[in-house]
Amino acid sequence: MSTPRRPERPPVPAWTRVNEELRDKPRAQRPTTPKASTATREARGRGPKREVTRQATPPQRRAGDAISDATKGTANALGTVLERAKTKVVDPAQVRDERERERRSAQRKRLAITWGRRLGYVIIAAALVWVVLLSPVFALDPEKVTVTGYGTVVDPTEVREVIDVHEGGSLATLRIGHLASELQDIPGVRQAHVQRSWPDGLTVTLESREPVAAVPERTGGFAFVDDEGVQVGRTDTKPKDLPVLNVPPDQAGKKALKAALSVINSMPPDLMKRITSISAQTPDSVSFTLSKGPKVEWGSAEDNEVKAQVLGVLLESKQARKADVIDVSAPTLPITKSG
Repeated sequence: MSTPRRPERPPVPAWTRVNEELRDKPRAQRPTTPKASTATREARGRGPKREVTRQATPPQRRAGDAISDATKGTANALGTVLERAKTKVVDPAQVRDERERERRSAQRKRLAITWGRRLGYVIIAAALVWVVLLSPVFALDPEKVTVTGYGTVVDPTEVREVIDVHEGGSLATLRIGHLASELQDIPGVRQAHVQRSWPDGLTVTLESREPVAAVPERTGGFAFVDDEGVQVGRTDTKPKDLPVLNVPPDQAGKKALKAALSVINSMPPDLMKRITSISAQTPDSVSFTLSKGPKVEWGSAEDNEVKAQVLGVLLESKQARKADVIDVSAPTLPITKSG
């Protein structure tokens, strides 16, 4: 059996063979084509030759170098991974100790802040206590105390003596109610109103008891009483501007005194000024004498306002001017008596 013949390859063109031969030769042995001169290029209309700067082409790296670089990169990456693994592997006991130290440090900081604040509060409180209680800023100065409402019987010296006792004390801790009670114990003071006048003064308003009659005393002299029968003073001589009130000195005299004072309180001011003496042996037998006028039989302390109006009308009449006694105990049937 005969072997089949391989088909013949077509002949290679001549120019291809030449190119292959030139390619196999070194670059220095290759023939060079003469270049056209500048004049020739200008004659052909192409203009002067442009200089083109070409960048140097880096030499091609070999396959072995690439494999070596890849191996080095892999080794470096593996080393980095191992270093990180070594870093992450930490003893648990060491971690616990580190956390415990951090917790204790944070706790010490919190305690320092807390006690620092408390110490600051204590210092501020102590400073306030000193300013309010011990410093002269709020110390009571009697010269800065204003008192009004002495009236006619309250002694200003006694009021000042009571206030001076508290001189130098802190105005913040002064017991206002206690001071007002002390002032009310002074004869002639009905009520006392005390207010702080910061930083070191007081404003005192007194409501005085004004005397309305003078009651004779057993031992001599006269005691001044107000409209409630409270003694507000005394004198050894008979007063000129107050009526003398005569009542029994026994228990019944207290009721008679109350009835007589009720009559005095119901009198108009112009009529009250004319009364020179009042007598009340019983609560139903009140009578008084008018200056330059008759004696008035008032009776009990009932219908005082009506009796006062009737008496005012009668005093303006001609009959009352000549009368020695005017009886208004029954205000609807007044009686005038002469002689």
